[in-house]
Amino acid sequence: MNEQEVREAIKEWESLSANQENKVLYEARLKYLRDQLSNIMGERRAGREEGKREVREAMIRNMLNRGMDSETIAEISGCTVEDIEDIKRDMNS
Repeated sequence: MNEQEVREAIKEWESLSANQENKVLYEARLKYLRDQLSNIMGERRAGREEGKREVREAMIRNMLNRGMDSETIAEISGCTVEDIEDIKRDMNS
């Protein structure tokens, strides 16, 4: 941008800023965009957690298939024995 374009942009911004209706619309749009970003970030976190859970369950199923006992699996995986038993029941049903 050259100096004239910058000056024109500043004048346009000042004009928009002086108008209360434009300011309200701008703030509403900004809030909407921030809300959308927050939703996307939350969905990403939830997706990562779901992926971790699926990997952990696959690892536990693999250990169960190899004949490991629930207590050892719980110790290795950090899950509870009850969680291991639930996965074992799901495998058998």
